[in-house]
Order: sequence, then C-alpha cells, then structure tokens
Amino acid sequence: MADETQRVGEEALPGWYRTAAAASWRFLAIAGAIVAIVYALVHLRVVVLPIIVALLVSTLLLPLVRWLKGIGAPDALAAATAMVAGLVLVAGLATAVAPSVADQFDELRPQAEDGLREASDVLADPPFNVSQSELDQAVDDGIARLRENSGPLARGLQSGAVLLGEIVTGLIIVVLLTFFLLKDGERMWAYVLRLVGRRSRGDADELGRRAYTALAGYVRGIALVGLVDAVLIGLALVIIGVPLVVPLMVITFFAAFVPLIGAFVAGLVAVLIALVAGGLVDALLVLGAIILVQQVEGHLLYPLLMARTVHLHPAVIVVALAAGGILGGIVGVFLAVPAAGILSVVLEYAQDRPPPASPLTDEEPATA
Repeated sequence: MADETQRVGEEALPGWYRTAAAASWRFLAIAGAIVAIVYALVHLRVVVLPIIVALLVSTLLLPLVRWLKGIGAPDALAAATAMVAGLVLVAGLATAVAPSVADQFDELRPQAEDGLREASDVLADPPFNVSQSELDQAVDDGIARLRENSGPLARGLQSGAVLLGEIVTGLIIVVLLTFFLLKDGERMWAYVLRLVGRRSRGDADELGRRAYTALAGYVRGIALVGLVDAVLIGLALVIIGVPLVVPLMVITFFAAFVPLIGAFVAGLVAVLIALVAGGLVDALLVLGAIILVQQVEGHLLYPLLMARTVHLHPAVIVVALAAGGILGGIVGVFLAVPAAGILSVVLEYAQDRPPPASPLTDEEPATA
C-alpha cells in the first residue's frame, strides 16, 4: 500500500521534474566516477604518465618501424633501430644547442648588465623618480627574504630530489614501454581485446584503432607544425640579428606540443632575449615576426594538417586546456587536446554506429 501511495505521489509530479531528477542523479554518479578516476591517476602518475608518453612516442616512430619490418627486419630489431634513431636525433639536438648556449650566454651577460643599468636609469628619471638608495633597499629586502625562507627552500630541494627520482623512473618505463609497443603492439592489443565481451569486441577493436589513428595524426601534425614554426622563426631571428637562434628554434618546436601556452612562452623567451641583446626595436621586430608566424600557423598550417585527424573547434580546445590545467597542471595542459580529440572520436563513433541488435534477434519471437 505504501509503495502504491509513493508511486501515485511520483506520478503527480511534472514530467520535466522527474526527468531532471533522474538526470541529476546520473550526472552526479558519472561526475563522482570521473573524479575518482582522476584522483587515482594523479596518485599513480609515475606509472600512468609514462604509459601516455610511450603511446605518443610510439606514434612518431611507428612509420619507421613499419618500413623496417617491410624490408625484412625482425620485430625486435626494427623497434630497437627506430628508438636508437630517435635517441640519436635528440642527442644531436642537445649537442648542437649546448655549445651555442654556452658561447652566446657569455656575450649576453654584459648586454644584460647594460640593460639593467639602463632600466635603473629609467626608474631614476621621471615619472618614476626612484632613488638609488630605494633600489638598493629593494635588493637588500629581497636577499633578506631569501635568507628567511632558507628552510622552505631546503624542503623544496628535497622535493626536487624526489621529483628527479620520479622522472628517472618514468623515463625507464617510457623506454621499455615504447620498445614493447613498437615490437608487440598488435599482440598487446589483441590481448586487451580478449578482456572485452565477445559481442562488444568488434566495436572495441574499431574504436581503439580509430582513437590511435587520431592520436597518431595529431602528434605527427603537431610535430610538423612545430618544425615549420621553428624554421620560420629561426629565419626571422637570423635576419633581425638575435643571438641563440638554434636554442630558440628548439624551444619553439617543443612548445608546439602545448597548444596556446607553449607558443606564448616560446615567443616571450625570444622577445626577452631580443630585448636584452638588441634593444626595444629588435624586440618589437621579433614580436611582429612571431605574430605573423602564429597567424600563418593558425589559418593555414593547423587547419590543413589537423582537419583530417582531430576535429575540434578552437572553443573546445580552450575549454580542454582550462580543464586540463586545473586537473593536472602543465601535464594536464599537455594532454588536454589529445584527450579531447580521442573523446571526439569516441562520440563520433557512437553517433555513426548502427543501433545494437535486439536480444530476440537469434531467438524465437516472444509470445504473449
């Protein structure tokens, strides 16, 4: 009797009210599950992040591995050769950049000192009218604060040592996982599919392959965009006469993997170095060149290279970056767009997929 009374009371409620209540409970359940998953992933970042990085690296090396296998190389040899080639490329970049940085920093030091003197002269003149004694006092106050915060700095060094250990551990995991993904990727994926029910295995296989294809296209497209940006900005820096051209090109290339924020940081570094080395005019010229290159990237390169792989509106990218930054900091920003792209692929597949078969398909029709 009580159940019937409750049912009658629920039916007396408006339809939209019952629908909103049901949707709210489901939304809360889904949000709680997402929060729990993110919380677990953050605490397992030493393992989770290397897996993600290994997947991204494997997408870059996979074409070379497939080519090596096509000419008859064994799986292990093809994977190892591709990884060694990638490591040699990174080591070559580091070898080319390090001497240039060391030599040109010695040249920049006196220019930076002159810039500081000019800045102090500007502060001493109207409208600032800051006296030398006030500047000296500000420097002394800063040194005193550093001494007072020596304890937190020491604790920061200890946490830095822990972070270094996590980085080393993560790099080892990345190297091993990348090797096995390149060598046994198909067999590993077949094992994962065996964990899925037989009726859903085909959908899982198709969805996984589409997601990996989108991820591979995104990573390769971003790498090509970063390369073009680095070359164009490098040419502009050479023409203007800014030092540290090669290091700035390398920074520009890797900054392309962090959308929006990476370009801003790389451009800021280039403008500051131009300001220190050549003054305000050079800095403005570099800023203009960076804005021009970013316009070419945003209106030409990015649409051409990414349109066939990841279909994301710029507004979606901005929201994904904000959410990634809140949930995972700089790592979240780095992974936000690939994650949004994979989610877009999943939603597109869910919309295009035909409806599931009725449970009565393979049985006799139900009778009353």
